[in-house]
This record gives sequence, structure tokens and C-alpha cells, in this order.
Amino acid sequence: MPRKAFKVLVIGAGLAGLTLAQGLRGQGVDVEVFERDVTPVDRSQGFRIHVNPFGTRALRACLSDELFELFLETSGSGGRGLCFTDHRLSPLLSLEGPSDQDPLRNHRSVCRVTLRHLLLRGLEDAVSFGRRYERYEERGDGRVIACFADGSTAEGDVLVGADGCRSRVRTQRLPQMRVSDTGAMGVAGKLPLDDRLRGWIHPPLLASAHIVMGPHGSRMFAATHEYRTRPSKALGLPAAGGDLLFDTDTDYLMWAITATPERLGLPARTSLGPERLAPAVRRLVDDWHPLLRRMVADADPDTLTALSVRTAESVPAWQPSRITLLGDAAHCATPLGGMGGNMALRDAELLTRHLAAAARDDERLEQAVGRYESAMRAYAADTVLKSKKNLERSLAENAVSRALTRATFRMIDHMPPVKRRMAAEAGG
Repeated sequence: MPRKAFKVLVIGAGLAGLTLAQGLRGQGVDVEVFERDVTPVDRSQGFRIHVNPFGTRALRACLSDELFELFLETSGSGGRGLCFTDHRLSPLLSLEGPSDQDPLRNHRSVCRVTLRHLLLRGLEDAVSFGRRYERYEERGDGRVIACFADGSTAEGDVLVGADGCRSRVRTQRLPQMRVSDTGAMGVAGKLPLDDRLRGWIHPPLLASAHIVMGPHGSRMFAATHEYRTRPSKALGLPAAGGDLLFDTDTDYLMWAITATPERLGLPARTSLGPERLAPAVRRLVDDWHPLLRRMVADADPDTLTALSVRTAESVPAWQPSRITLLGDAAHCATPLGGMGGNMALRDAELLTRHLAAAARDDERLEQAVGRYESAMRAYAADTVLKSKKNLERSLAENAVSRALTRATFRMIDHMPPVKRRMAAEAGG
């Protein structure tokens, strides 16, 4: 237990902020979380995320035995691996997933909504909803004051910005750290994975996650999510009432297409309804394989969502203080690579470890934050850069460049040692 009492204020009750709160509470550190949403289901948290061994080990370190078992129980299989195809479903490269039965070495699929509900368990007295954060103030004695839109304040010893790509904490703490729009847009949809879908879908799409390299600078990611145990049973969650967007019990297939707004024929904004998104995506895939076209056409219209793809720009190291950043607020990456969520979980575990050391009087608070930030920058910079390069390759309009990428993938597919190395790098 800690010998030195201090309080941590966390802005944002997303996956990163809640995992940090779970970890700190488990170490006996006082923590309070503030979230702008009025309820946990005010808005969609997105669909499934891929949790790799880095993310799983971080959750194991931050969660109680009971919550970690619930995480394993309500997650789905990560599939047999990752397959790359062209838009005609012709295979390019297949990477096998690990076969190790150790849960800390395996990949898994996790529903964001389910995971958020799980991470809130036991934190009911520590999480405040409907609190729109505005700014912080630093007192001369080292204490930090968080100020909210309703005029209320909260006082603590450390302030953690876990408030996403548009972080207000980052804007004040590190104005030189900018997050830029890449010029790409993602559109995603969701289909219930029922007997009807299983009757016509391409079987490999059910076995492995797929990246479809489309023509003219477009890309699709497709994957299934099949629960081991229904979250309504394991977590006692209420039924979603037929709303597939927020449903936490129905197995599903999801797809996400990335392209420029110009290629999609859409304005460069994300507040678009299904009446605009559905025909735009159908036009984009008009000459793709018929099964991919049907997968797009059959998506539940109410699940169609769009987002602008953003990425952080690298900045030199900064002097640590009692204000720090976590997850997308610290290192917003494009979704191409599936590493954003895993980095956020890794951040939470790392910051928990260093703040717990400070609570044991092993190091000063500023030193603990500095050690966290130094280690976080080291792994985040490389991952953000890789995700940005993946996006640039996917959006390449040049036919020669696209042909070269596909030829390279086909060549690697016949080189088992290289494939194994690529699979290991993807797995962490």
C-alpha cells in the first residue's frame, strides 16, 4: 500500500482513462475520473478493437483477477490471423496468428462498448459523468486544479489528459504538439453474424481479419466479433433493444473503408447520416467482388458511421510536470495498424506503475511522470509513424505504386521466415 498519499485527476472515461483508474485503485492510489458524456452510452464507442499481447498484459496488470477473467470471458477470438487480398478477393499475403493457449500471448477481439462497461465496474464512486473539462490551473504548492464548464473544480496532485485526439489538456500543456487531419475519411458498418449471413459470406472472412487493398487509393478492413460468453449474462447488462450500434450481445461482422472524401464523393466532414454514407460507399465498391459489395449493401444503415482520420505530429521531448497525457491525447495514430487502443492500454499500465512507485516514496511525482513520458514517447513515435505510412500507401493513387505493393506482398507470402517475423511484430 502507498506510504505517500496523493490524488490523481483523470480527464476522460474512455478505455485509457478507465484502465488507468483501475490500475491506480488497485495500488491504493486515490483517483477520480471526469467524463463529458452524461451516461456511458451517450455516443457510440466504435465497434470491435483488436487487443494484442501488449494490450492483454496491460489489462492483466491493471485489473483485478475477477475483472480480468470477465475480460477474457466476454472477448472474442482474434481469428486465425490477418489476410491481405485485392478488391477481387484474390489472396496477396496471409499472416498466421499465434497458437499459444496462454491468454497473455494471444490476440483477441473486444467490443468497445462491452469493455467500457467492464472497466467501469467498481469505479462507480470515482467516475463523474456530465463534467465538461475546460482548463487546468497550477498552484504554487504543486497542486493542480481542473476547471469544468459548469463552474465546478476538482483539486489533485496529478492531472492526466485521457481526453482523445482533440484533447483540451494537451492543447494547454503542449500547444506545440499538433494533431493534423490526414485528408482521409473512414466509413464503417456492421452486420449481425447470423445464419443468413453465414449462408452467403466468403468463409475466409469469418476465419481471419482481412485487409482488402482496393483500387484508386481505397482500403477495407473486415473482421468478425463472436462472443465467448454473452456480456448480458457475464456483466448483467441490459438488452440493447434491437439497436445494433450499441448492442453488446449480438455477434457481428464489421467493415471499415478508408479513402479520401473526394474518392467517396462526400464533403470533408463526419456528421453525415446513412442517407449520404450508404450510396457513397456502394459507389466506391461498385467494381469490387460481389460478396464485398453485398457486405457493404447489407450493413445495418443505423450503424454506418464516418470519422476523419487524424495523426499526431512528432515533437521534441518536453520537460515533465504534474500534468501528463495518455492514449490518443498523447499520440493520436491513424487506425491503419490497429495499434491505437493497445498503446492506450500500455500507457495506462506504465503510468500506473510509475505513479504507484511515487506513492511508495520511491520517486518524486515529477520524476515518476518523466519516466513514464520518456518510455511512452519511445514506443509511440515509431507506431504513429508506421500507421501514417500505412495510410499513405493505402491512399496511393499511382497504379505503379499499388502494383509494386501487391507484388511485394505476393513475394513475401512465399517467404515463411519473413511472414513469421511480420506476424510477430504485429503481435507485440
